[in-house]
Formats: sequence, C-alpha cells, structure tokens
Amino acid sequence: MAYKWSHHPLEKDQRSHSSLIQYHQSLHSPSAAMAMTLFYLLSIVLLGGTRGSSSSGEMSPEAYWKRLLPRTPIPDYLQPFLPKDLTGGVEKKAYVPVLDQCKVYVAWRFGVTPEELKALHDTEFLFLPENLKPRSKTKKLDFVKKEREGREWHAFLPRRTAEAFPFSVSKLDGILKYFSIEPTSRAARDMKETLETCELEANEGESRYCATSLESMVDFAISQLKTNDVKLLSTSIIDKGTAAKGRVYTVQKGVTEFPYKDSVVCHVLGYPYAVFYCHKTVNTSSYVLPLVAEEDGSRVDAGAVCHTETSSWNPKHAAFQTLGVKPGAPMCHFLSYGHFAWVANSAP
Repeated sequence: MAYKWSHHPLEKDQRSHSSLIQYHQSLHSPSAAMAMTLFYLLSIVLLGGTRGSSSSGEMSPEAYWKRLLPRTPIPDYLQPFLPKDLTGGVEKKAYVPVLDQCKVYVAWRFGVTPEELKALHDTEFLFLPENLKPRSKTKKLDFVKKEREGREWHAFLPRRTAEAFPFSVSKLDGILKYFSIEPTSRAARDMKETLETCELEANEGESRYCATSLESMVDFAISQLKTNDVKLLSTSIIDKGTAAKGRVYTVQKGVTEFPYKDSVVCHVLGYPYAVFYCHKTVNTSSYVLPLVAEEDGSRVDAGAVCHTETSSWNPKHAAFQTLGVKPGAPMCHFLSYGHFAWVANSAP
C-alpha cells in the first residue's frame, strides 16, 4: 500500500530568516507580498532549512530523532543529509546530478532497456544469495567513491518546509522554474523520474514512501516496523586503503543475519534536496558481510539485503538483467553510500 502523510501549514518566521528576505529583496526587489513569500520559501528550500528550533518552539530534526529513537544515535553517514545551519550566511547551491542508482534499485515497474542498463553505475552492487557464503568473491566494488560522492548530495528540508513545497509531477514545470532548471536538462529529467517513482502505487505486499524530511523518514520506519527499537544498517569502510578505486572483495567468516525479516530499505534519489525512496517489502533478509579486498587487504563491513519475493517486479528490472534471473528469483544488493536499511532489534 502507499503510505501518505497529512500536510502541515508552513509557519513563516520573519525574525529567524530576515537576512534571507533582505538578500532576495536586494536581488529581485519584489513588490508583491506573494512574490516575497515565494522568495522566502525558495531560500529555505535551496539552502536546506535550519538545524535549530524555530522561535515558535518547533522541535529540530535532531531533537525529533532523539525523542522517537532514544536508543538509536544518528549514524555518521546521515550527517550530510541533515538540514543545514543558515546562521553562518546565505549560500546558494545549484543542483548537480550525481546519481543514477535510483534506476537500479527502485524502478520496479519501469524496467530498463539494454542501452540504459549499460549506462547504470551501481549494477555491480547486485549479487545472488549464494554469494553470501564465506570465500565468495564480489565484483569490483568502489565503496570509497560512493562515500566521497555523498559529500555532493543535498540535505533534507525541515519537515514544515518540505510539506509546504510542491512535490508532484503535475507541478514539475513550476518546480523547475523555482530552481532555475532548464526543462530539457539532465537535472530536469532526474527530477521527473524521482517524482514519477514517488507517485507509483506500491506492489502487492509492499509499503512505500518518499521521505523529504528526516522526521517523516523516522515516522515511516517506526510505523512499518512497529517498534522504535531499531538499528540502521549500512556499509562501514574500516580501512580505506591508499587509493579510492574499485576492489574485488572476498567474503570472510562471520556473516551476520538479522533475525527479523521485516526491514525498511531507503535509497537516495536525484533531486535539489534530499529525497529518499523507502519501502518495506515482504520476505526481506538483512545482513552484514565482512569483506577483505584482494588488492590491498582493506576491510569493509558491508550491509546487504536480499529480496526473496520478486514475482511482481518488472521482468526488465535491472537486477534480473544483470544477474541473469527471472521474476520470482531472489536477489541481493549491497548498501552503498546513500542506501541503508532500518531493521528491528526486537520483536514488536
């Protein structure tokens, strides 16, 4: 089923953001109150919002996380996605597309053509369940590059800003104008694909949601796992080695499988601010695999998930074409940077 949140009205805080409004006045000199509101909202959107609480007493995203997940610290790999602090001054950051993997993991119904498959960058992170065994070898993987690219990605918006801003294919023309993005550009194409993905109906037995704020992602994960005793599973690079290049890894002894089959897997999508496609699917197993690189002995504790129910997926899905299997066959993928799973530590 599709998961939806009710929207909250945007509360404008003129005192907190007076410097932003004055900045846009100097650039555009808007005479209408409606134009001023648009520039105010756009400033927050382009900059990623603020990290502190507003003067109205609204809880910060970090405080919201701590209240709902007191036993789960915010992991380091989520820090770049937290709303940025505006107190140091105004800085505009243009949208630079850096992602293609959304097609690899989330296009359950779109599928890809053989030509599109060749252009995808993350297919090497896909593998079959038999490769979970110790002494199995991976394809050439570049976890370090994925982590480095993460520094270029955009932050979440504060929830109130995100829910007040248009997020729909039907509003795409206006959204592109807000961000000064050419309709024929790659950035516009990325945004359209993200919005289309977020508006798809869920597959049978699946719950899905596109989170545009840290708070809404937390709410969705807790609601699906029915517990706030959770762990975030991703990939930890223990030894980065001397060169940030692809390596072939060997699976070591000590593969950890989490006991609960319910998990919520989230994938970052291409957009001018952070958007994560999160979904809870049936019959999904979660693992941590200790890996050692053949080239230099560098070590990685790689998070991975295996989907054992894929019969409803598009036959042209990138995973089937890459792995040479058909719908219904189980498939697994490592959690590279920008992808992680919420798993329960205890039964709900």
